[in-house]
Amino acid sequence: MRRHYAALLRRAASLPSLPLVASLHAAALRRGAVLAPSLIQSYSACGDPISARSVFDGLPAQEQTLSARTALASAMSAHGRCQDVLVLFQGREGEMDDKAVTVVLAACARAGMVSEGREVFARVRRPALQHYTCMVEMLGRAGEVEEAEGLVARMEARPDRVIFAVLLAACRVHGRVGIAERVARLMHGHGIA
Repeated sequence: MRRHYAALLRRAASLPSLPLVASLHAAALRRGAVLAPSLIQSYSACGDPISARSVFDGLPAQEQTLSARTALASAMSAHGRCQDVLVLFQGREGEMDDKAVTVVLAACARAGMVSEGREVFARVRRPALQHYTCMVEMLGRAGEVEEAEGLVARMEARPDRVIFAVLLAACRVHGRVGIAERVARLMHGHGIA
């Protein structure tokens, strides 16, 4: 039953239809189905971050799972409430998984919160490719193109086309032709054309 409601919520959110999401929410509550992450994502996709937040806030503490918290963080970030994303994970940094870290770093990139993003990234034991990509996006937007280049050059994960595209876009925006040429050589060295 939970999967059925989750699938229906995804479809309603893709429309996006707030009345349909609200109806599905009510039906799920009547049947006792707890679908917090799906509800949060659906309300957010329909442009209703207040309802997304109220779903989370209405959960008992033991049901405010990492999945629900990450869904809310993504919703808040999508609606420009990036500072609230950091508050949501304050004191819970050790609980964050790769998806949560990605959401937080993307919020930092979106809002230009470079020092906060650096702090989050520094706490990640084994950064994944998506974490590096968020950092390069954040640094590139802030004009820290040299730092972004250095991060890509020494990253543990194997770089892909996306991270190089993000770095080259920053080079273009900030007029860093010399760095773009070095990035092209780095791409060639990794077999990416």
